[in-house]
Amino acid sequence: MEPQEPVKMEGRLTLVLALATLIAAFGSSFQYGYNVAAINSPSGFMKDFYNETYYDRIGEYMSEFSLTLLWSVSVSMFPFGGFIGSLMVGPLVNHLGRKGTLLFNNIFSIVPAILMGCSKVAQSF
Repeated sequence: MEPQEPVKMEGRLTLVLALATLIAAFGSSFQYGYNVAAINSPSGFMKDFYNETYYDRIGEYMSEFSLTLLWSVSVSMFPFGGFIGSLMVGPLVNHLGRKGTLLFNNIFSIVPAILMGCSKVAQSF
């Protein structure tokens, strides 16, 4: 009996590869879209807070352009923070290890939550 040549699978798209690619592509974009929507859902309340705070400080309301600019900067901090975090994770894991990096990462959740909680009392947006 003759030995058979191995079947080359190089360059072929398999079902598992296609499913993994689709799940990775759509799964991450859905999460990003959900988080952006979750940020945008309280936009009316946040814009009112910005206007009230500005009025208390200056004595007049913000222009529509300034209000939209301030809100867009607030919303854009989410993807920008993700970008900066993705650049920092490699050196942090090398320096602190996986568990240490996860614990260190909690600082970036707890401190902003405290600052957001105090922003109304401090009258600062």
